[in-house]
Amino acid sequence: MVACAKPEPVQDPLDYLRVGVDPREEAEAIIEDLRLHGFTIGRQINERDYVAFDAIRGPDSTVRVVTSRGPTLSIQVPDVRWPSRLWVELGPDPRPDFDRDGRRDIVVAIRERERTCLAWAQVDPNGFVSEVFRPRSDWGDSPCVLEIDTNWPRILLEVSVPDSPVPNARVRFPVKATARTWVLDDSPSASARWDREIENRQQALEEADASGDLPTSERLRTELGWLEQLRKAKEPVLEPASDGEEAR
Repeated sequence: MVACAKPEPVQDPLDYLRVGVDPREEAEAIIEDLRLHGFTIGRQINERDYVAFDAIRGPDSTVRVVTSRGPTLSIQVPDVRWPSRLWVELGPDPRPDFDRDGRRDIVVAIRERERTCLAWAQVDPNGFVSEVFRPRSDWGDSPCVLEIDTNWPRILLEVSVPDSPVPNARVRFPVKATARTWVLDDSPSASARWDREIENRQQALEEADASGDLPTSERLRTELGWLEQLRKAKEPVLEPASDGEEAR
């Protein structure tokens, strides 16, 4: 009888090493709980190792990311820490793949009163979520990623001019990733963008001066000065996150 018995399947030793949760099952449980609390689920993304979705309830909005480690990222509006944020949702496709591992990254669109900023994060094989791009304070205040190139690691960044004597002084400039850091983009197409930013302001400044619009003239001069300072800086870099810190 023993000789005729069907042998038991061989147990894969790796089965004993698997830890964490099933992202899809965990995400479904969170989604069900949000629905019970009146939220409507919006867009969902099902990648190989994570699930991301957004949800709304009246003025409330949230984006959640679930990996094998469970819920790893949660952004919600309103948030007392970020009073300027009005809405949050998953960004549109196509999405970038920063490390080219075949796992598309997470882009979160954060709407403010006058602009929509993009937060860019990636999930590693261990289920940790980290920021792909993190600006340094010496580039300017209130940084906002306006565009992400889905084919190359490049972005368009907008910042407020530090210590500006006038309100709403902002500039935009292109940034690209190198092997180890983020740097000002000096490619031909990026240089043309820098030139356009400067030329458009110089023309607007001439018009403002001619019409006697002093507040506009002062703002444009402030922006031109900051663009010149950034462009002439020797090593203006942005350091990519590498410590597994949760994206904000």
